[in-house]
Amino acid sequence: MINSLLSCSYTGVAATAAGASTDVAKSSISSTVIMIFIWFVFGLAVLIGLVFLQIFLSKAQSKWSGLVLPICSTFISIVAVLGFLWITEAGSSVILSIIAIFVLFNVPTLLYLIIYKVVRSNRKETPKNNQEINKMNIQDLE
Repeated sequence: MINSLLSCSYTGVAATAAGASTDVAKSSISSTVIMIFIWFVFGLAVLIGLVFLQIFLSKAQSKWSGLVLPICSTFISIVAVLGFLWITEAGSSVILSIIAIFVLFNVPTLLYLIIYKVVRSNRKETPKNNQEINKMNIQDLE
């Protein structure tokens, strides 16, 4: 996808530099803008979907279901750091780059944990006594 965006923009620049009509350059640039807008809307929809998924998982009875996305996000940040280490040579700025990559990739983890804490704190917990009474009532009905 990025290659198609780059080829569209290079085509417009090359057409303008070669003295071709500006219509070709304008259509190439406008198609690039449209593609960027489509990817922006798609990315925004995915982010909104992930936020709603985190809210849904945080409302679940089990406390572990709300921690699925933060754990996955942390795992992705570790994979990003390991991938960076794999393609980079040792140097003085590698440590700073590793820290920056780890922090940036853990921003979604932080947001997921904030959502988890807010949703879990607003959730009304049924006391253990009420749960046991409800179980007894169900057993009595049977």
